[in-house]
Amino acid sequence: MKRFYAVKKAAPESWEARHTDMVREVSARGMVLLENRGGLPLEKGKPVALYGYGARNTAYCGYGAASINSRENISIEQGLLESGIPITSTKYLDRYDQAIKAEEEAYFQEIRKVGGTLFDRLVAMYSRQFTPVCQLPVTGQDVEVSGGDTAVFVITRISGEGADRKPVSGDYLLTEAEKSNLTFLSDHYRWVIVLLNTVGPIDMEFLRQLPHLGAVLFVGLNGGVTGGAAADVLTGRITPEGKLTATWGRHYGDYPNAGTFGLMDGETEDELYSEDIYVGYRYFDSFGVEPAYPFGYGLSYTQFDWENGTVQLSGDTISVTAAVTNKGSIYAGREVLQLYVTCPVGRLDQPAQRLVGFQKTGILKPGECGILHIETDIADLASYSEAENAWVLEKGNYILRVGNSSRNTRPAGILRVNEDAILERCRPFGAKCDLTEKFRPRSGDALYSGENLPDGLPVLVWRQENCPLVHSYRKRERETQALSEDKLLQDCEGRNYTFQQLLRGECTVEELTASLSPEELALVCVGNEAEKQDSGTGGGSLVCASDNTGTNQTGTIPREVVVGASYTTAALLESRTLPNVPMADGGCGIRLLPEYEMDNNGKLLTAGISAIKNGIHLLDEQELDVMEAAPRGGRYWQYTTALPMAVILAQTWDPECWRTMGEIEQREMRRFGVKLWLAPGMNIHRNPLGGRNFEYYSEDPFLTGICAAQIIQGLQKNRGAGATIKHVACNNQEENRSGMNAHVSERALREIYLKGYEIAVRQAKPLAIMTGHNLVNGINSAESYDLLTQTAREEWGFEGLVMTDWGTTAKLTGTINMVRQTATPVCVPVLTCLCLAVRRN
Repeated sequence: MKRFYAVKKAAPESWEARHTDMVREVSARGMVLLENRGGLPLEKGKPVALYGYGARNTAYCGYGAASINSRENISIEQGLLESGIPITSTKYLDRYDQAIKAEEEAYFQEIRKVGGTLFDRLVAMYSRQFTPVCQLPVTGQDVEVSGGDTAVFVITRISGEGADRKPVSGDYLLTEAEKSNLTFLSDHYRWVIVLLNTVGPIDMEFLRQLPHLGAVLFVGLNGGVTGGAAADVLTGRITPEGKLTATWGRHYGDYPNAGTFGLMDGETEDELYSEDIYVGYRYFDSFGVEPAYPFGYGLSYTQFDWENGTVQLSGDTISVTAAVTNKGSIYAGREVLQLYVTCPVGRLDQPAQRLVGFQKTGILKPGECGILHIETDIADLASYSEAENAWVLEKGNYILRVGNSSRNTRPAGILRVNEDAILERCRPFGAKCDLTEKFRPRSGDALYSGENLPDGLPVLVWRQENCPLVHSYRKRERETQALSEDKLLQDCEGRNYTFQQLLRGECTVEELTASLSPEELALVCVGNEAEKQDSGTGGGSLVCASDNTGTNQTGTIPREVVVGASYTTAALLESRTLPNVPMADGGCGIRLLPEYEMDNNGKLLTAGISAIKNGIHLLDEQELDVMEAAPRGGRYWQYTTALPMAVILAQTWDPECWRTMGEIEQREMRRFGVKLWLAPGMNIHRNPLGGRNFEYYSEDPFLTGICAAQIIQGLQKNRGAGATIKHVACNNQEENRSGMNAHVSERALREIYLKGYEIAVRQAKPLAIMTGHNLVNGINSAESYDLLTQTAREEWGFEGLVMTDWGTTAKLTGTINMVRQTATPVCVPVLTCLCLAVRRN
């Protein structure tokens, strides 16, 4: 018996509109107003001239695992029109469409040259995305026809899985044609409004010097609502409130690893994390480098001010209050206040400051004041000492700062630590870092260096007895030692426990695991790929992984079939009643095949290719005609809601928004039978060229961890769905991601690249962890005892499933044979985690 969740009607379901409206508001609230020199908000009914590639061809998502299919995609043009803004440049946009069409035809001519089948050409199309390079010149006649005093120019950039961005024109840099058009528009319009429909930062120097620049709005890529959400901000329906979660440098060369990141030095095998803990604003603030836009920055249509209030210490919790006032006279809005700490420099170097807390106001009307209470734990102020294998607080004064960006803060108080203190003792990592040189700031370069603190700052005194020493690994060791695996295996031999018995409490998860044969353990470890190999059905489709092999004869435990998802093994459904677990990408929502056909036996027809509409007819019309003439089956629909890209979501700085997005994913996963969401992605923005940065939240690990934890809590609060945090660890670039070895210190690993995962695990208990393809200090992350057992399980208390990313460490045949030949006790923890994950669902 198979269970399908897709519907047999094309009409949208009632929940789709509700989810789309919620995503549209969150998307608007995460957009960041970078500049406003008087051009915004737009006046309803007042015409504007709209230019740029993204005006009609708005980018909605990146490519690869983060791509998603929205039922409707609203372009910038459509969004403005629907918001009451007349567009006067339609003739220009029509001409631009013709130029793009010519480039598209040339692109498909190249794709058609790929040998093999239609499917081979589809793979080529997927791996080489169509990216037009033309920038149609704006003419004097275009301006004359358009009239009005305001031009909106859309700059579009996309990236995705498998490749990093480049510091070249048309990517990180503006093209000469874009500069020419912007200069021309600046000469002929009073205001030029620039919309950045991009995956992340671009070089802003030219734009910031444009004479008639009216405003710059970082729109991002937000699924089908992108154009509508942008229009909501442009017209003032939603007052801008987003704050950057990554530093935008004035020049690419300002970033500490600008010359060595990825392909920049021609070396993709070894990536030296020589900047150590100085990532993002930690670097800019510590080395005296002025950014274009600092971390935490974002403008509004109104103005806010704040006054610091009380600072209190209760046990191990620090609480800071501040009064925020809307100083404007027209617009209501929200403000985010951020709490930073400047740690004393002792044996350990320290960044100028780091984020340890934040809170957002509700909507404040003009003249209204709101009180914020920002809390942080004493452990958030600790640093990792490799010499002591411990999280420590060195003696000295910890300066607490409150502000609305990393470059606009005020001292709020001092936490004084009179003696060195060890908060948590850890075991050192076995894989050692071989870096010989690391960045260290020079004396006097750092922000606040030599600062004279104002008189009267409150001083809090913290003592070690307030926070006893923790040995993070001892409890786990005792538990592991108490379990006699040999005796358990002997007792359970031949028992044939089932998953249903586990659910009824008739056996433990360890007993079920111990009763499985090595072959059964191999099936669980490797998943459905082992089934495909054994049954001769081969690998899955690029478009989807459908389940066409075998059926369950009991009639009681259905085999879950979610077309477009991947899934774990169903081979033990009959013998052990262990259900398969469907799982789906991606970073911007649940990615399923939106439309497909099946025959009466539940077999997917045409591998789902006929449901792909964008450009498929241009690959091979004759072969497509043959495919379309194939026998037709039942038609199914399963559209899901595209979320804002992770950067935009994080830029709301709003836990309510994050939980809401998690709840949307939870409802849609239950609706379509998906058990594990292969997200959230939590890698750090180490460099602005990272190809998948838009799938990750921030350059800051604290913000990353809090954001992910709130999303996971929303996702997992009612059971039935689980999150998979990824990619552990240091998956900070896409070039040669399968072979790249990250050379990184243990301190940087723990403070920067693992801290977000730690917060998410401790606070939200995600059901799964996905590892990266890369190596960390010479050990593949998928095989790292340091990362996956010692840190995740023994220190953080992670109890869920650890999975590799697809095709991580070995070819399929070798992997299956290796698992089959491995001693049963080694596989016990693997199935234990899987059983725990399924049981919790």
